[in-house]
Amino acid sequence: MKLAVLGTGMIVQDALPVLAALGIQPHAILGTERSRERAQALAGRFGIPHCCFQYNDVLESGADTAYVALPNALHYDYAREALLHGLHVIVEKPATSSLAQLRELRRLAQERGLVLVEAVTLHHLPAFHALRQELGSLGKLRLACFQFNQYSSRYDAFLRGEIAPVFDPAQAGGALMDLNVYNIHCAAALFGRPEAVHYHAAIQRGVDTSGVLVLDYGELQVTCIAAKDCQGANVSTILGEAGRIACWPSVSQLDGYERILRSGGQERREGLLAEHRMSYEFAAFQRMIDGVCLDEASQLLDLSEIAAEILETAHGQIS
Repeated sequence: MKLAVLGTGMIVQDALPVLAALGIQPHAILGTERSRERAQALAGRFGIPHCCFQYNDVLESGADTAYVALPNALHYDYAREALLHGLHVIVEKPATSSLAQLRELRRLAQERGLVLVEAVTLHHLPAFHALRQELGSLGKLRLACFQFNQYSSRYDAFLRGEIAPVFDPAQAGGALMDLNVYNIHCAAALFGRPEAVHYHAAIQRGVDTSGVLVLDYGELQVTCIAAKDCQGANVSTILGEAGRIACWPSVSQLDGYERILRSGGQERREGLLAEHRMSYEFAAFQRMIDGVCLDEASQLLDLSEIAAEILETAHGQIS
């Protein structure tokens, strides 16, 4: 995988040491004139040979994969251009701002035999795989609650009227698109497509700074809680007639869980996040792209489509 990294923000700064530890040498990095010094510093620190400030230069650099780690509203355009140039694409969550955009990217990837995946850490974490195996022991599932509450480093500036992209409704910002997307992916992976979606949000300056999403699965009701304006313990629970599971911390970086059965059985597992949370997903992406594992990528995109449907419905309820 000859990776081109698009962006220089916090997620890229988290990802580059992970890539180095995995032995993945980025081939190019894209910055802007505003981020020129940062892009050059990152290129120097991580030995990235091509430091670019025009997207076409990245596309012509010889990279075979684009990692789209730009503000949410830019994901679709940059991912689409990469696919049209024959590059595999890893796109940060949320993959796109609408379901139609995601389906268009998926069509382009399928037509060209390219891997397209959404970077959602949850699906690749050991604790999540272990937890999924435990669900059957809980009997008929009745309730679940997933939480990701994190006081944003940009929230104080937002209150002063300084609007960063993560708080800009015009750029697909807000708690739903930024944090609750992880909870939604968790619900999609465990329970599939809900029958109904209801979003109740705290709105400031036209954007949801926190909110509670209710997913109706008939006999199972799921709440997805996310906040950028307050901090929480981020313990999530799944309750069944035969027992319950509690897992921690947020589903984006699950480290452990506890299962307690009504019959008296109890199991606690922790310390399952042995590596950085992003290590597992990039190891999987490298394997998928090097092996052109289109079926595996398609299975992940099925979950991305369910998540995109939920996001679109919920976002339409923000007023």
